[in-house]
Amino acid sequence: MLSDQIIQTIKETAPVLAEQGVQITDIFYTKLFANHPELKNIFNMANQAQGEQSKALAESVFMYASYIDQLDYLTPMVKRIAHKHASLHILPEHYPIVGKYLLESIKEYLGLGDNDPILEAWAVAYDALACIFIDVEEQIYAENENKLGGWRGFKPFLIDQIVEEAEGVKSFYLLPEDKELVSFKAGQYVGVKTKPANDGYDEIRQYSLSNAPGDDFYRITVKAENMSSNPGVVSNYLHSADVGDAVWLQPPTGDFVLKESFRSKVFIAGGVGITPVLSMLLNELRYFDSEQITFIQCCRDKKHHIMEKELRTLQENYGFKYYVAYESDESGDHQGYLTKHILSEWLPENEADVYFCGPKSFMSEVNKLCMALGYEEDQLHYEVFGPTTKLS
Repeated sequence: MLSDQIIQTIKETAPVLAEQGVQITDIFYTKLFANHPELKNIFNMANQAQGEQSKALAESVFMYASYIDQLDYLTPMVKRIAHKHASLHILPEHYPIVGKYLLESIKEYLGLGDNDPILEAWAVAYDALACIFIDVEEQIYAENENKLGGWRGFKPFLIDQIVEEAEGVKSFYLLPEDKELVSFKAGQYVGVKTKPANDGYDEIRQYSLSNAPGDDFYRITVKAENMSSNPGVVSNYLHSADVGDAVWLQPPTGDFVLKESFRSKVFIAGGVGITPVLSMLLNELRYFDSEQITFIQCCRDKKHHIMEKELRTLQENYGFKYYVAYESDESGDHQGYLTKHILSEWLPENEADVYFCGPKSFMSEVNKLCMALGYEEDQLHYEVFGPTTKLS
């Protein structure tokens, strides 16, 4: 238990973290990698270059400082981050290292003395938060290790098949070298480790599984990120890979999964955000009435229509409601962005659970439209990486 004095001190620093958190975390990452370059094997260095990692850490620290006396409020954040950590194979011994340089950075930026009460309070508060994460992550590791075919850490998988799904998008069918495959929940992702660069460091990215639980393979569906200012290191490496090449995977993690509910289901996908909701669709078609399922797919145009053939075949075989919105193509069911009017025609009247995934701006708009149509917050489910569950 944290003392009232520590809680008060931490909460008093929350406004400073809200304003200056990124500057503090920039100092932190500089110190961390200078003293422990081996941690570049874990952290996404592309996010480091863009400043995304500093921003995410600052937001997490700010959230913790703001709600340190209401830890139940932080449970969704802790669960989501712990699953992400598990996909990276974060270990208990990493936490003291992070704590050391985080405290040094706070001290340096705020100009604090060695025994300053703020620094002492943050040392205690950080240790408490680290213990929470270590416990939750160990539960995830142990659960995956103890499942039939389970394992802990990264293990090698071979690319068994590569399928072109749309322009710039490929599916990779992965088989474990040891033939042992652990089950997963529809919507979960795997941490995929490669070594594409010449600097000797690993690169780890998370990719949602796009096949159904129960298959004897894993399938990830990857868009090659080709922006000149920020090309995708791992996505482009995978797109140049061949059948028989190896990648290393963590067991599936993630808490964007189907909830227990008797409501009908709606799945809405934007671009390559189709991957977790397609897995959910495939799972539901195996066990539930397809007439209670609606699948909406939003694409730039027909040539960027990911997995069109598979989805058309599924719709013909099972008869669920399937709608396609093309941004700049007249051959779909709707041209342009989703609107309240078109969703009112396609969605069940406030009676469904809605699962959606895509770019954050896309999910934010879908969330607003669904709420405008009368859907409650507990009916809307989406995947967001980062400290907050809210969509702006």
